[in-house]
Amino acid sequence: MFKRLARSPVIPYVLGTLIWAYQAILTHTLRWKIEGEGPVRALYEGNGGTIIAAWHSRILLMPLVVIRLRRRWRRPPERTALMVSASRDGEFTARAGRLLGLHIIRGSAANPSKNKDKRGVAAAREAITAMKRGASLIVTVDGPKGPAGHVGIGAVKLAQQTQSAIIIYGLSARARRLDTWDRLLFPLPFSRAAAVFAEPVTAHRDRDPEDLRREVEARLRWATARADALAGQPPGDGPEAEAPPSGPDPGQ
Repeated sequence: MFKRLARSPVIPYVLGTLIWAYQAILTHTLRWKIEGEGPVRALYEGNGGTIIAAWHSRILLMPLVVIRLRRRWRRPPERTALMVSASRDGEFTARAGRLLGLHIIRGSAANPSKNKDKRGVAAAREAITAMKRGASLIVTVDGPKGPAGHVGIGAVKLAQQTQSAIIIYGLSARARRLDTWDRLLFPLPFSRAAAVFAEPVTAHRDRDPEDLRREVEARLRWATARADALAGQPPGDGPEAEAPPSGPDPGQ
């Protein structure tokens, strides 16, 4: 009976609605500090597509852009898109994303060539078409199943194919960590929170994809660490903090 209930389309509908409601409550009630908004706003409002890169563990905080910031940002020429796993678990996120007004693309950008059953190749094509029309694409760059805290090559290659800028979206809040594969951050309403946008990465086609991937990863780790500091979240308590980059701040 439990398995039959889990396969019911009602469950993703209900849970997805609850996730959306919780994300909306957090976005409106958390006490936000935001850094680096200016250059990112210009990219988001422009006619060229962009990729918005964030960690999967911060997914409950991601609607900040589409709920709160876009009130004062000019709407882009195309709806913001969200890439969601084609698995059954992805139905919850897809439902929440649709309620946020996002265009949902089912499939993974992590490694499209490996998972034909997850619509990887078709999802990549759909994402490229949307970005060429001017859409921003939100990607959890270590999703859908990890390894947590490491940027996958798929999002980087999508950016190179479309000559899109990669927006570095560091998010944090004073929160608990759940015992999930990504150690999901679970904040409570009215907690301190922060969003830090590091310097965007330009994905030139002639750059080595692995070098570009490492640059995105370093900047995203830097932006997340900065957001953790602003929000008062203990540093180094999740996979995003592993192997911190050396040298000058990658976000500058």
